[in-house]
Amino acid sequence: MFHLTSLTPSDLTYRPLFLPILCLLTFFGSVTGLVFNSLGYFNAETLVNRIASKGSNSRLRVLDYSDGDLLNPSIRIGNITVANYKKFSIGGAVSCILSLIGSVLMFRGKRNGFYALVLGVFFNLISLFLLFGDNFGAMGLSMLANLLGLVMVILFSLHLKYLEEE
Repeated sequence: MFHLTSLTPSDLTYRPLFLPILCLLTFFGSVTGLVFNSLGYFNAETLVNRIASKGSNSRLRVLDYSDGDLLNPSIRIGNITVANYKKFSIGGAVSCILSLIGSVLMFRGKRNGFYALVLGVFFNLISLFLLFGDNFGAMGLSMLANLLGLVMVILFSLHLKYLEEE
C-alpha cells in the first residue's frame, strides 16, 4: 500500500522563469563589464589619448595648463585623465565583481545576492560621480550602463519575495 505524505505550501517552491533569466543577464553583463574594465585599466593611456586627439568628435575639449606650460597647453576632455580613467576602471571592476557575486547568489535563491547587486550598482554610480563630477558627456556609455543597472535593481526588487533570507 502506498503511503501519501501531506505537502505543505512551504514544501512547494515556486520561482518565476523571469528571475533566472535576469540572473543570467546580470551574470553575462558583469563578466563583460569585468573584461572591459580590465582592458580599460591596462590601455588607459591609449584610450585617453584617442578620446583627446584632434580627430575625435568630442565637443568637451578644454585646454589644460596644469603642467605649467602657458604657451603649449595640453588638450583634455573634461576630467578624463589617465589617472581618473584607471581609477574608474578599478571602481567598475569592483562593481562588476559585486554584481557577479549578487547574480550567482540570487540564482541560488539567496536574498543576500540582491544586496550585493545593489551595492555594486551604487558603487559604480558613486565612483562615476566622484571622478567625473557632473560632466555627463565625459561619462558617455558608463552612464547608460548605470541606468541599466538601476533598471535591473528595480526588476530584481519586484522578485524579492521569491528569494529566501539567510
